[in-house]
Amino acid sequence: MNKQQLLETLHSIYDWPIEDENAWRVYNNILDLFNSGDFTTIDYLMDMIKTSKKERLEYRNSLAEIGYELRPDEVNQYIFLITVAMTQVEGEYV
Repeated sequence: MNKQQLLETLHSIYDWPIEDENAWRVYNNILDLFNSGDFTTIDYLMDMIKTSKKERLEYRNSLAEIGYELRPDEVNQYIFLITVAMTQVEGEYV
């Protein structure tokens, strides 16, 4: 997916999309991770996709405890980026 497509999709789904450059950077970092073969991190990201609303809240709270505040929709956007990146790579995780 190219940058314009990704950002247009984020803007069409979310009322307060994460910053464009941040979304693009994160998306590319996730793509790199999927292509790296770092299966421990890939498994963690795959588990994030499957989290319930309650688990996402617990995750947000744990991030807040170490100084990273995210809105619920921001967590969902990062999960969306993981999902989109997953569809763009070949291999076991597609």
